[in-house]
Amino acid sequence: MHTGNVITQPDQTNPDRSGRRQWLLAGLLLLVVVLSSVTTVDRFAEQKYEALFQRAFVTFALARTLNGLISAVQGTELALQPAGVGVTLTPGEILDPVNDLVERFSWIMLGATISLGIQQVLLDVGQWWGVRLLVALLGLAWLVLRIQRQRGSGQGRAGLERSLLHALVIVLFIRFAVPMAMIANEALYHLFLESRYVESAEIIEAAGEQMESVAEQVDEGSAAAGTEPGLFESLGRSLSGAGEALDFSERLERMQARAAEVIEHLIQLSVVFVLQTGILPIAFLWVFLQLFKQMFRLKY
Repeated sequence: MHTGNVITQPDQTNPDRSGRRQWLLAGLLLLVVVLSSVTTVDRFAEQKYEALFQRAFVTFALARTLNGLISAVQGTELALQPAGVGVTLTPGEILDPVNDLVERFSWIMLGATISLGIQQVLLDVGQWWGVRLLVALLGLAWLVLRIQRQRGSGQGRAGLERSLLHALVIVLFIRFAVPMAMIANEALYHLFLESRYVESAEIIEAAGEQMESVAEQVDEGSAAAGTEPGLFESLGRSLSGAGEALDFSERLERMQARAAEVIEHLIQLSVVFVLQTGILPIAFLWVFLQLFKQMFRLKY
C-alpha cells in the first residue's frame, strides 16, 4: 500500500507541469517547422557564405599573383650583371623563404576553397524541399506520440517515439546546423579576425605592387642591354647601368626588410582561413549537434 502511494503521488502533483511541458514542446516544434519552411535563415547564411568565398577567392588570386611576381624577380640576376659593372644582385636568396611560404599558402587557400565548396553543397542539401518536409512530418509525428504517452494512451509506443526523436534530431541537424554554423562563423570573423585579415591583405598587396615595379624595371634594363651599343654609348650605358644597379640594390635591401613582414602576414592570413574554413565549422557543427541533443533529450 505504501509503495502504491509513492508511485501515484507524482501523477497527482505534476499534471500542471506535464501540461505546460506539452504546450512548450508544441510551441517549440511549431517554431522549428515554421523556420524550416521559410528560407530567411538560408538567405542570410548564403550572404555570409558569399562574403567568405569572395575573401578566399581574392586572397587565393593575390597569393598566386605574388608567387608569379616573386618568380620573375628571382630570375633577374643574370639580366643585371652585364650592366651592373661587377655588381652582383641576388634577389632569389632574399625572396626564397617568401616564395616557399607563398606556395604553401596557395595550397592552404586551395583547401579553403574546397571546404567552402563542400559547405555550399551542404547548404543546398539543407534547403532541399525533402528535408524541410521531413522536419515537419517527423516533428508532428513525434509530438502526437509524446502527447499520447503523457496522457497514458500510448505507453506501448515508447520505442517508436524514441526512434522518431532520433530521426528528428538528425534531420534538424542537416537542416539548420550548416546555416547556423556559417552565420556564427562570420560573426566571429567580424569580432576577432576582420582587422587581421584587412591589415595582412593590404600589406601583401603592397608587397606585390613593389615586386611588380621591380620586375618592370628589370625588364626595361634587360631590353636596353640586349642592343649592340657603340664605344661611347657602351661607356655611358655602363656608368648609367652602374647607378641603376645600385638603385636596384637599395630596393632589394628594402625588399629584404619587407620580406619578413610579408612572411608574418601570410601566416596571419593562414590562421584566419584555417580557422574559418576548417576548425570553426567543425567546432560549430559539433556544438550545434550537442545543443540539438540536449534540446530534445527527454526522460522516458
